[in-house]
Amino acid sequence: MNKSEIASLACKILGIFFIIQGTNLLSLTVSVAAMSPIAHESLFNIIFSSIYILFGVLLWLLSDKLSGILIKGESHSDEGSGLGASDIQRVCFSVLGLYFIGNSVPNLVSALMNTYSMNETFTTRIILGSGGVITEFIIGLGIFFGSPVLVNFLNTIRTAGLKRGNDSEGKE
Repeated sequence: MNKSEIASLACKILGIFFIIQGTNLLSLTVSVAAMSPIAHESLFNIIFSSIYILFGVLLWLLSDKLSGILIKGESHSDEGSGLGASDIQRVCFSVLGLYFIGNSVPNLVSALMNTYSMNETFTTRIILGSGGVITEFIIGLGIFFGSPVLVNFLNTIRTAGLKRGNDSEGKE
């Protein structure tokens, strides 16, 4: 497998995870909605779980394009393309960023819908309560787009303070 195939597979696995999470949440919502007389709250919850499913389907369908973004600027040929640790780390960081983004988007949409439907006193509470979700979204974007920087940072930390083979040979 080359880098692009591994990135595509990781996006598809993440998409399946979100589809399963959304399906579980949707089944719970439908069972609670059958007992609850409040229709608009049930609709919000159904939309919330549908966003998980939609994000999972989009990850599945767009996995090849996302893998092109994850592995941009590199050749996609199989010949001579040995996967190094930094390549795998970069793909894993990018997929982790996608996870955080996908996990926070339904909560952000739900907070926006609640803000739209509530009066002003509850709006302030909803916005203040969404700080963690907004932070998760921003961290997800940072990890997704900054994965090469994170890998270089890890490599720098890993080799910090270690003597290189060439330096020690020259001193003897």
